[in-house]
Amino acid sequence: MIRRGHVNKKVSLFDIFNYTLMIVLSLVFLIPFWIILVSSLSDNSKLMSNGIGLWFQGFTFDGYKYLFEMSNLFFNSLLNSVIVSFASSIISVVLCTSAAYVLSRKGLVGRKFFNILFMIPMFFGGGTIALFLVIKWINLYNTLWALILPCTLRIVSILLMRNFFYTIPDSLSEAAEIDGANEFQKMVKVYIPLAIPMMMTIGLIIFVDRWNNWLDTLLYFDSTKETSWTIQYVLRQILTNMNSISGIDESSLAPVIAARNAAIVITVIPLMILSPMLHKYYVKGMTAGSVKQ
Repeated sequence: MIRRGHVNKKVSLFDIFNYTLMIVLSLVFLIPFWIILVSSLSDNSKLMSNGIGLWFQGFTFDGYKYLFEMSNLFFNSLLNSVIVSFASSIISVVLCTSAAYVLSRKGLVGRKFFNILFMIPMFFGGGTIALFLVIKWINLYNTLWALILPCTLRIVSILLMRNFFYTIPDSLSEAAEIDGANEFQKMVKVYIPLAIPMMMTIGLIIFVDRWNNWLDTLLYFDSTKETSWTIQYVLRQILTNMNSISGIDESSLAPVIAARNAAIVITVIPLMILSPMLHKYYVKGMTAGSVKQ
């Protein structure tokens, strides 16, 4: 007879170390964000006199109001980043999945050659200067496509997806062939449904990369092309030289400190929302190709 009850698990020193380490690391990441959040919702005059602290100093939304009222630049840059990030993710997932499926087919003539050919850019890429010249040559300079297209066909993403397709049993493909499915139907009805975790992983990686990128905006846009700036580039301008955007002296009563912290909070929020939602897909995707079925 088996007695049901609580099992007394002995807590080891290693467990205590792990929990302590996780708590410390969590605080290291959460405390700076909490300080920024509190400052963005505090009274600017009190922040100037008392400095930034761990609690609210006169709860107010003045920083957020000022951020969106000072000009249309911040809202436009936020919209541009949403467009660039989503467009890059969707196009990248479609192209990388298609290319990976072709490279994973055993019946592909010259399969080994094409696999080696795709790996060459990983080690011998043209670099930033070559990419800049190509962007200028195909007339994408000062357009959002200059931020979207360069990251839509990344070799690493193709190889990750290809390795995942390798793990899918051939019996599934053979069963689909017996039912009369062609290559496109097999890819859409058999392989893609199984590859959703990997596709979400690639999409999330590209989205985060495009959302956090500001250097490409500096490279591929004129300083006068403000309507096409992305959120990270505008955030850099706000943190370094807010006068150039708002036209208001930082010594005035404008809630500049609160507005700067509000800009950081708004920039981080989309990633904080997406990451927990897609975490399970990310974990499945990163471990999907590690075991051969």
